[in-house]
Formats: sequence, structure tokens, C-alpha cells
Amino acid sequence: MSIEAWSALANCVIAIAAVAAAIAAFLGLNTWKNQSLWHADRELSRKILIALYRYRDSLYYVRHPAMLASEMEPDKDQEPVNGSNERNQGVINAYVKRWGKLGVRSNDLDALLIEADAVWGSELSQKLLKLKELERELFGYVRLYLDSHFRGDTSLAASHREILREKRDILFDTLNEEDEFRRDFVDSMKPIEAYLKVKLGRKT
Repeated sequence: MSIEAWSALANCVIAIAAVAAAIAAFLGLNTWKNQSLWHADRELSRKILIALYRYRDSLYYVRHPAMLASEMEPDKDQEPVNGSNERNQGVINAYVKRWGKLGVRSNDLDALLIEADAVWGSELSQKLLKLKELERELFGYVRLYLDSHFRGDTSLAASHREILREKRDILFDTLNEEDEFRRDFVDSMKPIEAYLKVKLGRKT
């Protein structure tokens, strides 16, 4: 083989090697990008699941039938009351504190959903609409219950009794799986958990 032929062959081999190296680098970069995206999705999914469960537990606690004395204690800047008014105010204080904790958990979850909307689209937020609907239902019920029983509004008390004839009583949790509100909440969480566990790389 002539020197010219060897030179041409060498140039060809070098060119092929360069192309192969470029392809390998491109594939390696894509693999790194895919791994980075997977890790980012996994971490966001984990954070949302934790926030979701904390939100769930706080909402369940709003409905817990037992009240601690510490929950019923007045705030430092609250004017003192006596007699039956003291107990009434104590119940109101307890629900205000419970709902305040729920509000914190709800805000934490909403903040993560904004990030999820940015990277995944609105599918997850749409799946959470039913949970928020249940939260609003509970809020309306708690507010009416307090106004009608502990704030001395007799007209609202009559309205409350009328509402109970037409709608379900969701104020107190029965603390078992037969509780209708709890069942609705659990059922509404299932598609959310399934969606997030796919992002986590875990089959449900």
C-alpha cells in the first residue's frame, strides 16, 4: 500500500474516531440531563407527598372530637371572660388554633404546587381540587357551628339545625374508616398519590 493510501486510511480512522467521540459525548450529556431531571422530579415528588400528608393530618385534627385545655386557652392579648362565656370562647379558641395550623400546612402544599405547575403542568393541581373542596366544606361547617352555638346567634342556630336535615354532619371525626368525610378524603388522595409515586419511580 502506498504512502498516500496509508495517509488517507489514517485520516479516515481519525475522522471516524472523532465522530464516535462526539456521539458518545452527546449520548453521555443526554444521559446526565435525564438523570438530573429524574432526580429533580423525584425530590419534588417526595416533598409534595410529605406536605400532602401533613396537610391531611392537620385537616383530620380539625375534626378531632377531643379538645385539649391548652388549645382552649386564650391568647395573651385576648380579653378574659367568665362563666359559660369562658367555655364558649375556649371552644372558639381551639378551632381558631386548629385551623391556623391547617392554614400553614395548606400554604406549604400550595407553594410546592406552584413549582409542580411550572415543571409538570397543571395536572397535579387539578387532582387536588377535590381536597380543597372538602376543606372548604369543612370550613363552612365549622364556622356555622361556632356562630350558631358559641357566639349567641339564635337565628344561625336555627339555620344550623335546618342544614343538618339536608346535609351530612362532618364536624366530628368518628376516628374510623366508616367516617364518610374521611373516606371521601382518602379516595380523593388516591389519584394524587399514584401520580406522585410514578414520579418517585415507585409503582402503586
